[in-house]
Amino acid sequence: MSIPVNVRLPKKTIAPNPDTGKRLLACFTSPNATLKGILVKHFPLRTTEKHFKVMTEDGKQKAPTLEGDKALELWREGADVWNSWIEEHPGWNISFAGVDFASERDSEGRLSFSGYHFGDGHVSFSNAIFGGGNVDFSWATHGEGYVLFHLTTFGDGKLDFFSATLGRLNFQDTTFAKIKIDFTLAKLKELIFNPAAMDSSHIKARNISVKIRATFVFDRFADSLDSFDLQGASFDGPLTIAGNMRNVPDLRATRYTHQVDLSVLKVKLRRTHQAIKSFKRFSAKAEHLEDAARLRRLKEIAETNKDHQAALRFSADENRARRWIETSWFGSVLDMAFSAFSDYGQNILRPFAALFVLAVASMGAYKAIAATTFAAWWRGPGWGQSLLLSVSNSLPFLPQSRDLRTDALKALYPGDPGFWIDALMIGQGVFSFVFLFLIGLGLRNRFRL
Repeated sequence: MSIPVNVRLPKKTIAPNPDTGKRLLACFTSPNATLKGILVKHFPLRTTEKHFKVMTEDGKQKAPTLEGDKALELWREGADVWNSWIEEHPGWNISFAGVDFASERDSEGRLSFSGYHFGDGHVSFSNAIFGGGNVDFSWATHGEGYVLFHLTTFGDGKLDFFSATLGRLNFQDTTFAKIKIDFTLAKLKELIFNPAAMDSSHIKARNISVKIRATFVFDRFADSLDSFDLQGASFDGPLTIAGNMRNVPDLRATRYTHQVDLSVLKVKLRRTHQAIKSFKRFSAKAEHLEDAARLRRLKEIAETNKDHQAALRFSADENRARRWIETSWFGSVLDMAFSAFSDYGQNILRPFAALFVLAVASMGAYKAIAATTFAAWWRGPGWGQSLLLSVSNSLPFLPQSRDLRTDALKALYPGDPGFWIDALMIGQGVFSFVFLFLIGLGLRNRFRL
């Protein structure tokens, strides 16, 4: 094993010199060389000229980088050797960019960075290939820099960040196969999760803590995320969750101090048809008993942020999740009707169309009962009076409705209209009131300020 050089500068400031890097390299042939007050300790590992050029470019001190084969060789020595080196070089950047870790797994197929300390510099796994199997970053620690997994590829297995303490963790354009990602109890400065591809996967981030910002974007793989658990998480900065998900994310017991943006989040309540021989078999039941509580939490967050449209979506799915589980049989039937005729107050066209169909059907019924023969039902007079009777009964709040209804009844049914006409008018009036209410509810929800 070889270790990069340790350069110790005296307390007195030394002016930068463009030739210093080359002169330092020339001194490494002797064990302990001294160059104008600079003590250079020589180690078996060769240090590239690139590491010293960063000290003199533009006369500014820049962080050197441990990369390529040297980084891989030091990592192979294990956590103890790695951490000892990091203690002596805390400000160095670490780069595993482009490394193929597929052949670095142990006999059980595991790849471990567990307990590794990465100092305060940037850490890059960009374009790295991890292959199939578990990758363990549990209990890993890091300072203020970035940990980049840009364009990184993970195969089937588990990616574990349990209790890791890292800086800015970035999964931009990362590719995942069938994988389980565990952020439980992780402490992060920032988390950006926006993969390029993802197969059937699970994300567990219970009690995760993010200080600056957390962003989860799932629009590229809407049908691949099987579960997303943030229960008990803590966010001290903005939280954004976006995309079309085929499950309900769990944000129960989360704590946040800034806005939670769910405006472009759409969830799909997964339900199964019941197999029992009763009316319930024509409906569907939520697969997970916790979905109603999860949706209730999403609705609460949306209402807090004054996002009325998102709150309506989550409220509608909450009612569907409660159906046949928390709601009684009769209540579930009413809930089905509410959903069918207005999508829980989100749709205006459905109740308007239902009111129109009811008015037309009632008009035909009034004319049919008034006619003496079948031919007279469609040839004879009285269609105008039937139309007026139906419209006035559908819109009873209009000032002219009462007089129009009285005149139409006298013209169609001289004397007593009879039981069936009274029953039909009452039924039409009740359902017309319901559909008018749903239209008003939809308009209120649509234009709510």
